[in-house]
Amino acid sequence: MKTSSDIRALVGLSGLTPGSAHREELIRLLSLIRDMDFLLDLAVREGVASMLYKNLMKHELLETLSASQRKRLEDVYYQTLRLNLRLIRDLKQVLGAMNKKRIQAVLLQGIILLAQLYSDIGMRPLTDIDLWVLQEDYTSFIGVLEALGYERDPLYPKTFRRGLTVLDLHTHILGADRISSRSLLLPKDQSDIFSNTHVIDFDGCAARCLNKYDQVFYLGLHALKHNVGKLMWLVDIKALLVNWSESDWTACVRRTEELGQRRTLSYILFLLTHLFDFQMPIKAQQFMETTRLNCLETHLLRRRIRGNSLPLWAPLVLFSPEKGVRKCFIHTLETLFPRPEIMRQVFEGSAGLKAWQLYCLRVLQLLRMAKASLKVSFGL
Repeated sequence: MKTSSDIRALVGLSGLTPGSAHREELIRLLSLIRDMDFLLDLAVREGVASMLYKNLMKHELLETLSASQRKRLEDVYYQTLRLNLRLIRDLKQVLGAMNKKRIQAVLLQGIILLAQLYSDIGMRPLTDIDLWVLQEDYTSFIGVLEALGYERDPLYPKTFRRGLTVLDLHTHILGADRISSRSLLLPKDQSDIFSNTHVIDFDGCAARCLNKYDQVFYLGLHALKHNVGKLMWLVDIKALLVNWSESDWTACVRRTEELGQRRTLSYILFLLTHLFDFQMPIKAQQFMETTRLNCLETHLLRRRIRGNSLPLWAPLVLFSPEKGVRKCFIHTLETLFPRPEIMRQVFEGSAGLKAWQLYCLRVLQLLRMAKASLKVSFGL
């Protein structure tokens, strides 16, 4: 089981805290590791194994690991490098064909961060390419993908595959095309966010990306939706924030009001401060002072800081509309009981089941999940 000391050691050894720039501090952390194989498992699960590898190499400390442990880290790094090179190559082909058709798509999550933040593309693992396409361009974009040999996943209709390359298409930035009530997370229509995107050069191809404030909110919401299951997602956000000026923070706080994301930003800053010793500027500190977290929110975030997984119900608290009891109720209800097409994706081999049978399965699943969460939370 992960502990607070394991997470702190992993964060420091991966070079993610101010003090980890010093070799002496890394040597001290290494001396505290009781089970290095467990720490490597943890690094892989948290998505920071390549960062751990490069930081130990930089400080000439890889030799403190056994030969098999060094090889494991090296293999993870080069596997990440090879897959990322393939994804970049294939994305450039898609962008070229897309631009000829004058189709606009926004690069999301890991693939755009790889271009913006990481000079070493083996540092940041990717599993797929996320693209946001407005509904009016969706059909044309599918035509482009099919012409390039991509095939639609039979279970996930907006996922397309060609070999090892997977493209995940979104027609709503927060996934309201899948769970419609997610549109309630934004007080504005998503067209406002799309109109604030801008064109960038992606390795010689034109592409669009979110503006830097919306990108932070989007990445924060994505992490919270998935229970902040990987340190890597927080590392991405920290890398975006670390060089912000005071005027950036002023603009960001103003944007939180426009998009209804005060709590999202406060959750992320809370985690960054306690996990990575992130030094918040004055404007961010003032923001945190005026956005008080309640006891349940603090409890959940501290669980993650201590290295524990969040309970499965945590997104109902951390990933929900900021205001409005009715909105929260609708969002919670649909999250727990989505439409039958989504339920068929949840339960393997359920294609022939009727809607009422799917929802019976869902009730049983939720009861099992509740029991497991109670065991974890209270030792029942």
